[in-house]
Amino acid sequence: MKTYGYIVLGMSVLSIVMAIVDSPAWLIGGLFSIHLAWQLLAKEYRKAHCNAVTKGKVLSIRANGTFLGGEHQPLHDASIAYLDTVKEFKNLPPNFIHDVAPGEIIEIKYNARKPDVAFVNFIE
Repeated sequence: MKTYGYIVLGMSVLSIVMAIVDSPAWLIGGLFSIHLAWQLLAKEYRKAHCNAVTKGKVLSIRANGTFLGGEHQPLHDASIAYLDTVKEFKNLPPNFIHDVAPGEIIEIKYNARKPDVAFVNFIE
């Protein structure tokens, strides 16, 4: 996703330059491309700033209704308690349910300045 984000960001810069040089109609494409680039790059940006690691306890895991590659591979949502906080982690990979059970302790990477920005440190 990071590569696609950079491609779209380049397209947005080109669109804005073309709006200045050629036609203001390019501005619509530029603004749309900036929004799309943000959607693709925001998660990677947040992950890059998560440098602290802690342990969290899995409270519950459930399928969220989104399927990846077929009806037998649902993505999962998990409630995990860490640092005196309970957070709902969404869209975890299909094999998460097979490798982790409720009650187990797993690693959580979080931003030390904003502990609510966190990711499950899970290797697929």
